[in-house]
Amino acid sequence: MTSVHVVSTPPPDGNPPPYQPAGGFPNPPQGYPPQGFPQQGFPQQGFPSAPPPGYQPYGQPPAPQRANGMSIASLVLSLVNIIPCFWIFPLPALLGVIFGFVGRSQLGRAENGRGKGLATAGIIVGLVFIALGAIFWIYVSTSSNCYRDGSSFHCGNTTR
Repeated sequence: MTSVHVVSTPPPDGNPPPYQPAGGFPNPPQGYPPQGFPQQGFPQQGFPSAPPPGYQPYGQPPAPQRANGMSIASLVLSLVNIIPCFWIFPLPALLGVIFGFVGRSQLGRAENGRGKGLATAGIIVGLVFIALGAIFWIYVSTSSNCYRDGSSFHCGNTTR
């Protein structure tokens, strides 16, 4: 029996030749790159590039939804009227009511918005402070115990 001894010489650049299985690679289907060679624009088999549009990747929580800015502004402006200097003329409450209605109309058109409760709370709190301001002005203007002294009002059993 004779044995054949094959001697391979290393390539001139010193790098080993790439591995090729016996028989070479099978012919890939039309329009696909050969397997084993990463091609730009085509993901490797077994390694998906990204989920299709509109789907969340597996194992990740959904993206948080942000509340509508007009709804937040409505509640904040309405709550500013807790400060006594705004009790006489509740302008922030009026703005809070307006922003609340604008925020609710924006949320009515949005598919996945948050903040409808904030807008409703801003409208209710704003209307309460506007009503309290109106009650204050009605009391001051109709009471015989209140009088205006320059830029201030005095109410009670004091003499003029």
